[in-house]
Amino acid sequence: MKRAAEKEGLKRVREKIESGLYILTKDGWIKRGITTATTASAAIVGAIASVKNECSYVRVSTPVGIEVSVKVKAEKGKCVAKKFAGDHAFDRTDGVEIVARVKDSEGIYFGKGIGVKNGKKAVSESAKKQIEENFRKAREKFEFEGGVEIEIPEGEKLCKITGNERVGIRGGISVLGSTGFVEPWCEKLVKTKAELVKQYDKVAITTGREGFRYALKNFSDFQPFVFGVYIDEALKNAKGEVIIVGKPALLVKWAVPELRGKIIGDEDVSKYKRRVLEKAKELNENVEDVVLI
Repeated sequence: MKRAAEKEGLKRVREKIESGLYILTKDGWIKRGITTATTASAAIVGAIASVKNECSYVRVSTPVGIEVSVKVKAEKGKCVAKKFAGDHAFDRTDGVEIVARVKDSEGIYFGKGIGVKNGKKAVSESAKKQIEENFRKAREKFEFEGGVEIEIPEGEKLCKITGNERVGIRGGISVLGSTGFVEPWCEKLVKTKAELVKQYDKVAITTGREGFRYALKNFSDFQPFVFGVYIDEALKNAKGEVIIVGKPALLVKWAVPELRGKIIGDEDVSKYKRRVLEKAKELNENVEDVVLI
């Protein structure tokens, strides 16, 4: 913090951290991206705002309580917002455009390019809640009485290259986001997390935010870290007691590579838990348990 403030000024350092879009490491900044849910929220706000005036930036709320500024192109009730991945090294939805158009009828409509699974639009509960909150705030702020339709023009094309079809999503991509931000998975971030892990006597290695929250609630003695798919790096650097917490699909496919690309049923979870623990212990003998949530 001190070195960064000397270089950029304390005010700028504070602004970056409070924006939610930056992570400060000993080697400089890493930039986060925004989720499809945040991008869709920005498109909605921009479309409603542009009924009265053109706009090039909007502010939207996120599930973690931080407002983020997003660049948009909006005029006459239509808005295009572009998702950005920050320093994420392999986000295939980076740059995808989400389009929102105002409608006379009330409500939010999920249209073309947003995938369907089991007869329902593939919009997660946290994403839907975020979108609805920003829609409500924009309606109140701009005294707008209609509705909005959201589309992802390249959604159907992206569906074929993002893995959505492998999990039963058809006709487009899913709209997701538990925090509103995309973690910038890259070499620098993994190295930074690995250095931090070494400093704790007890760590919970998690695959995502749900695992992080579960560990925080149920294993108070363990410091949780999100490592996504970089489980090997986490285990190789942890020095004390370790537990692993995460989604069955990701952990089972990590431990049993031949299952990658296949759907893991609920009945298979307990069957493969031992395989996950065995592989984890091969990398770190201090692994105490694996919790599949």
